[in-house]
Amino acid sequence: AWDAQAMPMNALKSGEFTSVLELDSGQEYQFRYVYDDGSWENDWEADGYAANGLDGENSIVRV
Repeated sequence: AWDAQAMPMNALKSGEFTSVLELDSGQEYQFRYVYDDGSWENDWEADGYAANGLDGENSIVRV
């Protein structure tokens, strides 16, 4: 149930993007980035990766 509008990222002057959210510690979360053109990308410096059952893998962050 990905929602591309749930956590929009803000562009910084440096050209990087940022978003802030609160996550419960001791948990593992899966995520991917969606670009304006609708393409999806993983974070290649994530804590791990998990098969998503659709088109490859999701990034994992462990908090």
